[in-house]
Amino acid sequence: MAIEDGPDQTLDPSESVDSDEVRNDDGDTVVDPPDHWSEANSFGTTAREAAEGESLDLKLSEEEPDIAVEEDLDRPITETPDDELTEELVDHVIEESDEDPDVDYAEGQRQAEIVEGTLVEDLGRNRGQIDGTPEDGGPVT
Repeated sequence: MAIEDGPDQTLDPSESVDSDEVRNDDGDTVVDPPDHWSEANSFGTTAREAAEGESLDLKLSEEEPDIAVEEDLDRPITETPDDELTEELVDHVIEESDEDPDVDYAEGQRQAEIVEGTLVEDLGRNRGQIDGTPEDGGPVT
């Protein structure tokens, strides 16, 4: 049976063992280009800037806080009237009296839980979900 006799999607022998197709590391090294040009918008790219050095004011202006500062509320969210509530104040808060909140169910398994009054989605594995890809040659668990 010749290759010409096979289905239309049959690969020729040189393509069937191409390392890019079977996803194995055979020593081919490639260099990914950067996502964006970053040298033009930074300080010290010219000889003059490099000799002068960056000022403290310029360094401080480029700083960004690690985390957002939370503002203190004058009163708890639970005491805020409904007409004053905004999306910034409320983030899926569930009252203790709610027995069955709006929770997704899949194959009888609960996909979210209530933790300290907050609806937390379950992002774990579901039945039938596998880890790994058979193309890599690794085990499928």
